[in-house]
Amino acid sequence: MARMSALKSREERGGIVHANALALSRRWFWLGPAMALALGLLVAAWFLPTMTVEKVPWIWSTKFSIWRVVKGLYADGEYVIFGVLVLFSMVFPVVKLAAGIWVWARVDALSHGARRAVGFVATLGKWSMVDVFVVALLVAAIQVSIITNVEVHAGIYVFCGAVLASIALLHFLERALAQPRLKV
Repeated sequence: MARMSALKSREERGGIVHANALALSRRWFWLGPAMALALGLLVAAWFLPTMTVEKVPWIWSTKFSIWRVVKGLYADGEYVIFGVLVLFSMVFPVVKLAAGIWVWARVDALSHGARRAVGFVATLGKWSMVDVFVVALLVAAIQVSIITNVEVHAGIYVFCGAVLASIALLHFLERALAQPRLKV
């Protein structure tokens, strides 16, 4: 009968969170909501203006967001740059944070699988600054032009903040999984 109630409670939870996951730990519970917040900030940063480019002061200026740049590159047939920007500024950061949330909720922190998850998280962490580097290259490429003036907006700060938060949060996740026992 006790087994039946345990099964029922797992079914009620939908089997989403593993019984020994960090999500059920008082010490590491905050990681999941923090990663979800960083993911939300990242997606918001795609649509926020990142910079205003002025070719001729007071005559021609355009605000750009990451999303607008990506759409423009695709429309202009610049598929290689489009692919690099989408991969490293959109797909990779989302996959990195989604994988972190999945590890936080689904990996048994007391098993040997947690060690593999630590390796996976560490591998993701090594590529963390590539997305910020891509945006920095964009700003630098525009700044090179002598007659162009670039004004940076909140979108680039939100994007960089979300990326830096994801680096820190994945580090904490790696640290939590590397501990020999889960403190509930």
